[in-house]
Amino acid sequence: MSQESLFLYDARTAEQVAPIEQSGLDVYFPPQVAGWTDVLDCREEPYTERSIAENCTFAQRVHKKYILVHESQIAQETPPLET
Repeated sequence: MSQESLFLYDARTAEQVAPIEQSGLDVYFPPQVAGWTDVLDCREEPYTERSIAENCTFAQRVHKKYILVHESQIAQETPPLET
């Protein structure tokens, strides 16, 4: 599994909530998150093929409050700065 930085997004607003700490396979959520019960893990296919907004919409349908993504997933949606 990749050791890229991880980020948590609010499924209702599709806004970034917080960077997430990890150690090996362990992921540490902020206190307001009730663990994996609240989180849809979007680090694997088919979620990596979808946008953050699409994953947030899906997360709401399956009663998840947050999605967890890799930094590379965020970079895919952010156009590079022109120089």
